[in-house]
Amino acid sequence: MDLLLSLFCSIIFLHFLSVNSRDSPPLAPALYVFGDSLFDSGNNNLLPTLTRANYLPYGVNFPGGVTGRFTNGRTVADFIAEYLGLPYPPPSISIHGTVLTGLNYASGSCGILPETPRQNFEEEMVHLHVAICGSAYHEAITHLAKNRRILNLDDQIELFKMTVKQNLAKEYGSKKELSAYLSKSIFVFSIGNNDYLNNYLQPHQYNSSHRYTPQQFAQLLVDKLSQGLKVQRSY
Repeated sequence: MDLLLSLFCSIIFLHFLSVNSRDSPPLAPALYVFGDSLFDSGNNNLLPTLTRANYLPYGVNFPGGVTGRFTNGRTVADFIAEYLGLPYPPPSISIHGTVLTGLNYASGSCGILPETPRQNFEEEMVHLHVAICGSAYHEAITHLAKNRRILNLDDQIELFKMTVKQNLAKEYGSKKELSAYLSKSIFVFSIGNNDYLNNYLQPHQYNSSHRYTPQQFAQLLVDKLSQGLKVQRSY
């Protein structure tokens, strides 16, 4: 309870700070967002997956309505963007040009480990859609489930690397200028809970709990995430 209260107060604090800083210069040139459904702002809308939030009641309190955010309003990443004086980072795969204020690579249901997305989650969603919409939807939904795809951590890192090489490098005259821009930018990650909820704690689907002790599995996640963080620091 104390942790939840602290988190709630922190979000409220960030909100009021953002209101006071709207007319001030941005505190950072860009915000780059990585993670799962806690940060996803619409990437899954454009991916062949049923793990989406592009319908009501999601977005009922968000200024833009339903966007694909797995919440009724803003995500923590949105509050951070407001605090920094930046626009909300758009979903990376919805952008076909260069955005210098940051991008959002997060994808709902992903984990640090590539194998984490729950293996039968999409199949369960198939049965739910059929129950609600009728058997006419079965063939299309089943095809979607069998060809499901989300952006795991490795995918998100690769997309960021492509952003740097194919877009940002063209906007800066030298590697030094690009490095200066990236060193001043903010990178946020919210990822790892699915590795427990939909992997380690699902022994009937994954053998990770048999292969690793809790301490070993935690270290595995830390090591894998550290590899991704090193990529950000390499520019």
